[in-house]
Order: sequence, then C-alpha cells, then structure tokens
Amino acid sequence: MAMETVPTFLREYYEQRPLDLNDEKFAEVHEQFLRALPSITLADYNEIQHTTYRELCFRCHKRYVAIKEAQARENLLAIARNAETPTGEKLSGFGRMAYDRVRDLRTMVDFRNCKKVAMVGSGAFPSTLLWLRDHFPIIHYIGLDIDPTCVKMATELVEALGFDNVHFKAIDGREYDFGDIDFVYVGNYVVPKRAVLEQIARSPSVRQVVVREPTPVGGELLAEAVRPDLPPVFVADSAGAVGGIVSYDLLLRRV
Repeated sequence: MAMETVPTFLREYYEQRPLDLNDEKFAEVHEQFLRALPSITLADYNEIQHTTYRELCFRCHKRYVAIKEAQARENLLAIARNAETPTGEKLSGFGRMAYDRVRDLRTMVDFRNCKKVAMVGSGAFPSTLLWLRDHFPIIHYIGLDIDPTCVKMATELVEALGFDNVHFKAIDGREYDFGDIDFVYVGNYVVPKRAVLEQIARSPSVRQVVVREPTPVGGELLAEAVRPDLPPVFVADSAGAVGGIVSYDLLLRRV
C-alpha cells in the first residue's frame, strides 16, 4: 500500500501500532483518534487503504469499548445497591455518555403497547437496556450477545441493581427467535447487521426496530453501516440525533 498517499493523521495512528500498547496508553491514543474521527471520510481513501484502515479501526475500537465498558461496569457495581437513585444518576464519564446516547428513543418509538424488548449486541455494560429499564420499567428486556463473558458480566450487573425484568442470552442475533418480541434494538457494533435484520423480519410480532447506525463521516471506520443495504422488508423511517461516537439511532418500518 502506498502509505504516502494516506492522509497524515490516520497514517500516524496506524504506525503507532496501537494494539501493541498497554490498556492505559492504548485508551489515551485511541481517544486522540476519536477526537479527530468526525473529520475523516472514507472517500479520502482508495479501496486498499479503506480495507486496511477500517479493519484496524474496527479492532481498536472493539478493544477500546471493552476497556471502557469494564470500567463503567465496575464503577456502577460499586454503588449499585442504592436502589433509590435511577441508574443514570449513578453514572459518569463513558458510562453516562453511553446511557444518554439513546434518549431519543423516548420520542422515536411507541412503547405504549410494548411488553417485550430485545437488544442485539448488548455487551458487558448494557447501557441501552439500563436506559430503557429506567424509563419504561414494566417492560421485559432480553439482551443478546455472542460473547458469553459479556453475558455473564451484564447478568451480574443487573442482578446487583435488583432488576428482575432484564435478562441476557449468549446467542447470535441471526439465530434468535424474535417471535414474542415487540421492539428490537440492534447495537452499533453488531455484524452483519443486514442478516440480523433479515432474521428479525421473520417475526411479524416485531412492530418496531431501531438500528444504531454509524455516520458516513468517521463512523463507518468503526462500525458497519446497513442503511444503504436494508433488507427489502424495511425502509428507514426517521433518524435521531448524532450522539455518542459518531453514530445515531435509525428507526425502521416494515413495507
């Protein structure tokens, strides 16, 4: 690959070999990258560069999120027993940012007749489900993740919080039966998103779907975009505000 043709910032990030750094230094370097991310567009790169840098950014960001989720989880566990306080008020830093980034769901989604919600890609720190549980406490929630360790960590957290209507299952979203689900949220780092949406589409009980979508500028270096290639059963209905790490909520409806 002709490195001299690559925009300077991303070339410098690549040359630092960030995955070789310890967690503390890696997080520092990756956060510098994230601050510059909104100015980076995939159109700046040729196909080979696109593939190389996107693969690196995927791997780095997955590690970064794992580090930050583990920290947020430990911080919340330390004060989880304070049942009088809503979960969001116990959070700060990354944990609070992750929790707040889905607040537009309140106006995007009709929860009035919603009894059961699933999230695909819930992670070790299930911030989206924590937000939903705070704001719609009588709904039953199921978090799906392919990583059994994430499922174990998330289960321990909600048990410490005393939430008996939030559960987790180690399963690929492409294999889960959504037959009794009313609303599905698909996380930003789920892959392949289209295949998961095709599986969701097989269950007519699912009346509403929101997928977390990366922005074309910057965000597509970190996560897979599905909006340009939705299954034919879905069309984009409305989009929330960009928040978190260059991503936004995209409401889908059946056609």
